[in-house]
Amino acid sequence: MISYETYKIIHLVAIVLLFSGLVGLLTIQMSGGALVGRVRSMVFASHGIGFLLLLVSGFGLAARLGLVASLPGWVFAKIGIWLVLGGAISVVKRKGMIGLPLFLILIGLFATTAIIAITKPF
Repeated sequence: MISYETYKIIHLVAIVLLFSGLVGLLTIQMSGGALVGRVRSMVFASHGIGFLLLLVSGFGLAARLGLVASLPGWVFAKIGIWLVLGGAISVVKRKGMIGLPLFLILIGLFATTAIIAITKPF
C-alpha cells in the first residue's frame, strides 16, 4: 500500500517531468533546432512518463483522500487541464515557433491546476 506522502512526491516529480518535456521541446522549436536522436527521445519520454505518473499518482491521491466513490468538481477540472497538457506536446511540436505566447499559456495552465489543487473551489 502506497502512502499519501509517496503519491504526493510522485505527483510533484511527474509535474516537473511533464513541464520539462514541454518547455524543452518549446525551446528546441523556438531556436529552430531539429529534433534528432537522443534529444527527441529525452523530450518526448520526459513528457510521456511525466503524464503517465501524473495520472496514476493523481488517482492514487484521490483514493487516499477517499474521493474515489464520488469525485468532486475540482478533480474533474484538474483531469481536464492535465489532459489538455498531455495533448499540448503536439501543439508545441507544430506551433512552437510562436514561443512566448505558448509558453505563457502553458504556465497559466500549470498555475491553474495548482490553484485548483490548493483551494479546491468546487
